[in-house]
Amino acid sequence: MFVQFGCYHCSGRLGWYGFTCTPQAEQDSVNIFLIPYTWYRHLAMGFWCAAWGLMIWAAVLTAFVKVESLWGRSMDGIILMCALSGGIAFASIAGEALLRRRSVFSGAWRLVLAVGTTVAVCMAGYWFFTGVVNRVLFSDQAALDSLNPSLVSLRYRVGVFASAGFASGVGPLIVRRFRGWFSHCVGGLVAGLAGGIAWHLLNYQGAGSDLFYAGAALGMVWGFVHGVLCWGLPDELYAGWLRVMSWNRHTRRIPIDALDGAPSERFVGHFTRGLDLYLPADDEVMEMHVSVAVDAQQRYSARGLSLQPTRVRRFLERINLSYDARRPTPLQTRLSSGDRIELGDSGTELEFIMLPKEER
Repeated sequence: MFVQFGCYHCSGRLGWYGFTCTPQAEQDSVNIFLIPYTWYRHLAMGFWCAAWGLMIWAAVLTAFVKVESLWGRSMDGIILMCALSGGIAFASIAGEALLRRRSVFSGAWRLVLAVGTTVAVCMAGYWFFTGVVNRVLFSDQAALDSLNPSLVSLRYRVGVFASAGFASGVGPLIVRRFRGWFSHCVGGLVAGLAGGIAWHLLNYQGAGSDLFYAGAALGMVWGFVHGVLCWGLPDELYAGWLRVMSWNRHTRRIPIDALDGAPSERFVGHFTRGLDLYLPADDEVMEMHVSVAVDAQQRYSARGLSLQPTRVRRFLERINLSYDARRPTPLQTRLSSGDRIELGDSGTELEFIMLPKEER
């Protein structure tokens, strides 16, 4: 049996294809290793960077125990700050490279640039706050005490945590060509301060005063807040799809986005030629019933093209898109993942979903 169905890999929207064509197009367009389009995607980079922060802290702690004599205790603070800020910046850029399927060479220079910039800014900030700002803000004796590597006090380390966190955001910002500068700069600074607060709370006598767990909390909290605030998973890693929910063509789906990222529109109906998704007329689907479009900013919208009932249903909301002949243009509404589109009154239903796509 052959049906009218547009193929993602064909130059035109029209063609006679069997059921063996479209599954292959779906396989080429969907990256099953990417994170699903759910609320969890907002936290995924946070957990990723938190894991790296914990590993970096464990590696630095091991180095302190095994080879500390190579540099002396006075360097412990700056080594820990540079390692954590550089490691978290590394995690952010490496995570993005894995999600976008970048080549080894393309990812390597980004990692070197991000980590190098982060470490340089972190070192400058550490020396500036410990050697200049503390001397200005505190008395001579307090400023001298603040240089003691054994001193465990957030009061003399606020600037250090803030500058190190800021550095962890600046390195990835440069690699990403200053896109999202506010989230990188402010988010990195907040992440460093959050890590410092977690470190201080576990150092506090009433909380147990455990330096071991305090250091672990420093790396995890810093990395988690950095991953959540600085760079979350963008929608450009996903593509919109229409899936048939009614029984006659259940689970049949078509992509909305064009391969080159240009604006596109997919048409649904029972007209025998020129439509992207064919549904039988017996189910009260008109020749050209509804369309779903995406613009250059990857915003999706549904347009009602028929006088027959056309409704978009979502949580606590129903939108009537039936064509009004008195209007110069069809009615349309923005779509979000999970919205249902009802065609006619016989139960024909479509679902708009966001699925991962390959970024090769």
